[in-house]
Amino acid sequence: MQTVTMYLRATSVKATLVDEWNQTVSTLPALTRGLRAELVLKLLDENGERFGPERLDYASWDFAVANDWDTATTPQLRVSDGIEVVDGDIRIPLTETNTEELVTALGKSEQATFGCELAGFTAGETNPEFLIQFDIIVRNRRADAGTGRPEPVGDGSYTAAQIRALFAAKMAVQLSDDGETWRDADPDGGEDDTARWYRFRNTLVGYEWSDAIPLVPGPRGLRSTIEVGEVGTLPAGSAATVENVGDENDAVFKFGIPQGRTGTAATVEVGSVEMVASDRPAEVHNSGTSSAAVLDFKIPKGPTGETGHEAYLYVAYAENTDGRGFSLTPAASRKYRAEIQSDAPIDNPTLSDFAGATWVKYLGDDETVYGDVLVADADTSVAQVSRIVFENAHIRRGIAGEVIVNFKEAGVTNEEMDRYAVINGRTRLSSWTNGGGGQSATPGLTVETHAAMSALGEIENYSTFIGQGET
Repeated sequence: MQTVTMYLRATSVKATLVDEWNQTVSTLPALTRGLRAELVLKLLDENGERFGPERLDYASWDFAVANDWDTATTPQLRVSDGIEVVDGDIRIPLTETNTEELVTALGKSEQATFGCELAGFTAGETNPEFLIQFDIIVRNRRADAGTGRPEPVGDGSYTAAQIRALFAAKMAVQLSDDGETWRDADPDGGEDDTARWYRFRNTLVGYEWSDAIPLVPGPRGLRSTIEVGEVGTLPAGSAATVENVGDENDAVFKFGIPQGRTGTAATVEVGSVEMVASDRPAEVHNSGTSSAAVLDFKIPKGPTGETGHEAYLYVAYAENTDGRGFSLTPAASRKYRAEIQSDAPIDNPTLSDFAGATWVKYLGDDETVYGDVLVADADTSVAQVSRIVFENAHIRRGIAGEVIVNFKEAGVTNEEMDRYAVINGRTRLSSWTNGGGGQSATPGLTVETHAAMSALGEIENYSTFIGQGET
């Protein structure tokens, strides 16, 4: 027996012949006249995926092969019985391929191209729910050995497939309480205690209802019960089982459910990655299969940003917060720093360019190390002074932490007064600070000249100045 397998991309009524990878094929397969054959159709969708059995669940089929489009003529081949769907394959048995119509159509030609048409019918329908058309080649025979006598193809008004579909439609039933007013019977089998009459007809072609038939109500039966009992697991590939371990009135169903087959693990890989124009949408295309995906990406470029502008940063240094001692070069004495920004370059920045800048101190004061403190006048010299004691003096508070020591008692001459000094309390004593009161006193001491004072009175207390701390 000849087996002819065809892959068809069935995206419309006109199916396209393809290979198993969904690529279009130009060479048609061929049947041979007089040779028993089985035509196996494998249907693919637009993505190359096989049709599942659920998409081919029809009550009956009709297959015809003809060389014209005249429905009044009889086709060369026709099959209505034995067409099956097995694992998504439509298997069409061609047991009679030496018909009178086919012999006449081929004549003395080596071969000819014929059109094929496959129709599927749902239960109760005479019009097809499914229809595909495609071409096939039929080769002629040089001799008739084994072909038998050609038989004509049947041409009834209804095909066997259509008749089976009518029977599959079953009956429509109506109920009535009085035989006059009718209602449709509940298809789910619900209770109807008042109905006393029923009638029926074929769902599609029974235009007239049958005569009313009386219903004889019987006694109410006992209410049955159904329970789910043990549910067990069976080996993969075995048939499911259901066993009633109860009785006919109180059923207890024991289920045996086979394990599912282990599926093949799917894989996902990254294929090509392409940068496309910014105005195109992003795309992801699977160039592999549903179980071994290879994802190709097209990623749009980002939009072009606005053109930026140049900026220039200048830094200067100064000895004071007002910019005195300005310089573009840092130094230990320049403890303040300022910055300015400019959209245009400045060849030689000056202090005026930093007029709006803020001077910030960025260097601390140098550490001061003091040695021995020496206090001396014309007559006495004391080294390593730890405190200074003022006798016959008045002390009062000045401004900003200033202490004023005043000798105003009578009897102190100008010469004696010149030997004393007013010490600036905001200055540290150091090893070079002279405590004498002459006009030549070094920085840190302020000498004041006073008028003649009256004789000093007796003063019980005196004030001290600690020379080792800040004053």
